[in-house]
Amino acid sequence: MSTALHLDPGTGLTIVHAAELREQWLAGLNSAHSDVVLSLKQVQEFDSSGVQLLLALARTVQADGHTLTLVAPSKTVRDVFELFQLDTLLALVAQVAPH
Repeated sequence: MSTALHLDPGTGLTIVHAAELREQWLAGLNSAHSDVVLSLKQVQEFDSSGVQLLLALARTVQADGHTLTLVAPSKTVRDVFELFQLDTLLALVAQVAPH
């Protein structure tokens, strides 16, 4: 069983950060080939570019046969999920259970 790749976008999931985050995440995915845990606890800015980035990450991870877990969403993340009804596509969890 492989160890999950842990990613953290920092404080912003916006158009300003999207290209850089995408490159970082793809590099991590290409080297890890594992499930992905994305911590969203620090996110304070989240726009439609960030939504697109999350959806693309989810598609990429799932296409590789792995799982994406979105962990510890900030209030900003929860608000955007509600606005865009993302909970029908992606699940948020409070924390990852230790193994």
